[in-house]
Order: sequence, then structure tokens, then C-alpha cells
Amino acid sequence: MSWLRKIVALPSQITSYLVVIVGFVLPFTFFMRVLNQTKIFGKRHLQTAKPPLLFCSNHVSMLDDAFVGALVFMPRGLWNYGFLPYHLPEKKNFFKGPFFSWLMRAAKCVPVTRGEGVFQPGMEKLIRLLKRGGVAYVYPEGTRTRTGEIGRGKIGVGRLVRETGARVIPCYHFGLDQVLPIGHKIPRFGKRVKIWIGEALDFSSYMNLPNSPKTWQMISDHIIDAIRRIRDANCPPGTPESPAPAGASQS
Repeated sequence: MSWLRKIVALPSQITSYLVVIVGFVLPFTFFMRVLNQTKIFGKRHLQTAKPPLLFCSNHVSMLDDAFVGALVFMPRGLWNYGFLPYHLPEKKNFFKGPFFSWLMRAAKCVPVTRGEGVFQPGMEKLIRLLKRGGVAYVYPEGTRTRTGEIGRGKIGVGRLVRETGARVIPCYHFGLDQVLPIGHKIPRFGKRVKIWIGEALDFSSYMNLPNSPKTWQMISDHIIDAIRRIRDANCPPGTPESPAPAGASQS
């Protein structure tokens, strides 16, 4: 009866597709390409990846996934609805009132609550979606950096990988902390942004380890290390793209 479920789900998928493309991809692409200067490197690694898939990047602003996702998941997302990623926004920040809650869900957002851990309903739902061949954009750090440095990964992303076998595409981006600094609500124009996408990570050696927080942390550490390697290879100390020193102003 899978064909029947697909037919029943078709109207909501069409609505979701239109919300994502018209409401998010088009305006954010214009913002990033025209009002800011954005360069992307290694995009082929994501465009040719096979789901289930986790796209994992560093986290510097409240809208990283909108700024980055609108660019890197296209053009494949235009003809493949399943390649449009799910997101895990914080419930209290984005699910405000009936309309915005509907809008977020239509945009393939799964609400999570900070502090409720890795077994909360949003995580369980994303695991089910990934097992069905879904794609998701997540932040291994779990929160935005205040210093420019990449923090330690949380166990949540490790659990997603261990329980679903999803491939992981690492990404490092630079400049979004200037587009939307912490504490600001209105994005800025005329900034330079660079996005580097790495090759898919292999976690096959972790699949035989116990499905436990220790293994989840090991997987998360592996992902964070990959993101740092991308940063170090492309943003060495002394270059404009090198990380800001700890405690440096983000204004």
C-alpha cells in the first residue's frame, strides 16, 4: 500500500515544495548571490551524494541553514523533492503561533527543544525520516559559536548516524557571522561569504560498535574533525577567512 500513501501525501508535498522553493530558496538565493557575494567550493560532493544524508556545517548565525541550504541543495532539489532537506530549528524561536508553525512544518522543519536531550520527539521523528531515505541539515555543535571557533560536537548527530546509517557531508562556511551577527535580527548586505563542501564521510567502522552515547560522541567528534580540516585547509592563520580569536567581537 506504499503507492496509496504516496498518493495521499502528494498534495501536502506539492504545498511543501512551493513553500520551500518560492518562500525560501528564491529569496535567500537572491539575497546571497545578489545582495551579498557568495562563493561555493566542492558543491559536487553534495549534489552527487546518495540519501539518506546528513549535511553538517559549523553554526554562526540563526539562519545558517537558510543562507547555505538555499544555494547548496540546488539545482537537484528543484526536481527531487526528497533531496530538499529537513531542518531542526529550536521550537520556541521559530514555531510561534498557528501560521508560523504551519509555515515551518511546510518548509520541512522538525521542532526540537533545547535541553530535552537526544530522545525527544523531534529527534525520533528525524530518525524515522532518515530511515526512509530523507536528507537533513544539522549542526553537530548544537548551538551557535560566540567566538568563531568550532565547538565540540553533541551526541545527537552521532545517534542519527549510528541508528540510520546516513551518509555525512561536512561543510565549513565563512562570513555569515557578518551577514547576521548574534544579537541582530536584520541581515546585512554587501558581505563576502565562502562555503566549502567536503567529501562524504565513511562511518562503516562505527556500525559494529555499541549503539551507545560513547559511540555517538565518537561519531560526532569525527564529523567535527572533518569540518575543522576543511577550515584549516582553506582558511589558514593570517588569511582573511581564518577564525576570529577567542573573545573577538562579532558585531
